[in-house]
Amino acid sequence: MKRPIRSGAFRERKLYCKAKAEPAFRFYVLYDKICREDILSHAYKLARANAGAPGVDGITFEQIDASGLEAWLAGLRDELVTKTYRPDPVRRVMIPKPGGGERPLGIPTIRDRVVQAAAKIVLEPIFEADFEDGAYGYRPRRNAVDAVKEVHRLMCRGYTDVVDADLSKYFDTIPHSDLLKSVARRIVDRNVLRLIKLWLRVPVEERDSNGKRRMSGGKSNKCGTPQGGVMVP
Repeated sequence: MKRPIRSGAFRERKLYCKAKAEPAFRFYVLYDKICREDILSHAYKLARANAGAPGVDGITFEQIDASGLEAWLAGLRDELVTKTYRPDPVRRVMIPKPGGGERPLGIPTIRDRVVQAAAKIVLEPIFEADFEDGAYGYRPRRNAVDAVKEVHRLMCRGYTDVVDADLSKYFDTIPHSDLLKSVARRIVDRNVLRLIKLWLRVPVEERDSNGKRRMSGGKSNKCGTPQGGVMVP
């Protein structure tokens, strides 16, 4: 028996097929899809499955579920439709790196994670169509194990040279203007571009050892993305 196709998955497939068939095509109307009730509901389920700590507002998934998820999603959708949605500051925590030092991790609020997940559902299939087959990072249904298997396959075919490169502090130095230009090669919907710009310029909240709050970034910030959000990759 064939499994039923989820309606959202069907839409994602259509976006992918359109982008794959027409590499120069630019998408003008996407924001309304991000605002759809079913997309936001699915985005919440994805965010809920990933769990994670609360953001600067301290609100947890349990609190949202207890207070009424349907009303919460309706309120979030209304903010998007009326274009009054504004992301909250990102809570920054430092996590140790395996080789020493620390990596900054940005934790958005749950409401922002849900909107970002909704945007990712709509945008990901478009850019997925443009990626080279040999790319494995931050792609759906691909992981590091798949990359290792491909390396092993190529070694068995006689390829033995390896080029290893790492861009230092890459996410911290991405120029916003160049990033938005790259996105705009495919996405022309100004409301979607506005959303991305809001997330890029969201303030970052940090607390010192005494618990004192300090804000950085914001509208004046011209480069870097807060690592940890759904949309960062």
